[in-house]
Amino acid sequence: MSKKGLQQKPTTMKGSKWWGVWLFFILVFVDQLTKLVADAYFNPYSLEAKAPIEIIPGWLNLTMEYNRGISYGMGADVKAWIKLAVIAATAVVMAIFAIAYFRIDKRRSWLKVAIVLIVAGGVGNLIDRVYYKVWDVETLLGVRDMVDLSRFGFAVCNFADFFITGGAVVLILAMLFFDRDALCPLTKKYKALAKEQAEKDEAKKAAKGK
Repeated sequence: MSKKGLQQKPTTMKGSKWWGVWLFFILVFVDQLTKLVADAYFNPYSLEAKAPIEIIPGWLNLTMEYNRGISYGMGADVKAWIKLAVIAATAVVMAIFAIAYFRIDKRRSWLKVAIVLIVAGGVGNLIDRVYYKVWDVETLLGVRDMVDLSRFGFAVCNFADFFITGGAVVLILAMLFFDRDALCPLTKKYKALAKEQAEKDEAKKAAKGK
């Protein structure tokens, strides 16, 4: 066998699916770290609780709130079984997204990035809901939120919320412009993938017609 035949192409993170796994763990780590720091600094239940920090006066503040609800503070007083059902449903949805990530063609990078962002954000908040037992009526703790965007019409949120929102935006862009199944694929890469998929679909129809 020649030396050329013995040579193997180097394995890169870009060409594999494991970059998304690493990105997932990094995002969850960032989310939990920011929550931990904000919780330690502000701690509204401490006798030495710190006042909110103004980043952009009147527009953006750092503070600390515990969300015991389902989303954006809503559902804080619903029954425990409803909260447990939401937690279980969230875990199932995140698992489905994770499975989809590994089954999707690695060339559909925008869709894969969207999935990683959404799953990281969902898991980040799920950790808080389970750890602080938001279904327990006696606990005052919950999902830790620290970025006050109420001036923009949003509630106090956290980095996990940012990841989910960013993932949703990337997903919409993928569906519109940057994916094999996009309505209006903009790049040669996704136009080629769309053509390839169309040819496969035509081949399947032809095979069934025989």
